Amino acid sequence: MESIDTVDIIASRIRAAWEAGRICPLVGRGCRARVSRVGRLVEAGRLDPALGLRLAREVEALAFCFAPLPPEPPL
Repeated sequence: MESIDTVDIIASRIRAAWEAGRICPLVGRGCRARVSRVGRLVEAGRLDPALGLRLAREVEALAFCFAPLPPEPPL
């Protein structure tokens, strides 16, 4: 089965998940930044596209391992 995932789609899913409160925003931001960097490396020809997609999928899986923390108590 052929996948329609791209590095950009994966980055968007990570961002949507932290904005929706499904994953920790601290981890989500870092994971999205890593996926974006993978995309830039692929575009620059420094990383094979298949490897870049695999790395992006790994990062997405990691992001969903961290639930959001409860809010900080008011000061």
